[in-house]
Amino acid sequence: MREVGFIAPVYVGDVVSFYAQVLGEGKTSVTVQVIVEAERSKEPRPPIKVTEAEVIYVAVDEAGNPIPIR
Repeated sequence: MREVGFIAPVYVGDVVSFYAQVLGEGKTSVTVQVIVEAERSKEPRPPIKVTEAEVIYVAVDEAGNPIPIR
């Protein structure tokens, strides 16, 4: 994980949505941007961003060595 930004809390009763977008693809890895939004159950207004992260997934074999993405 490159970075995570905790922007606002999520409360019980909020409706939470996760959105992901591929930012890049290498020979053995994929970089994904993840954005999380919450709709407040007690405050009818547009969803707010509560968290965002940039995640790097690496394909590995049984020994933990990087392998090409199929």
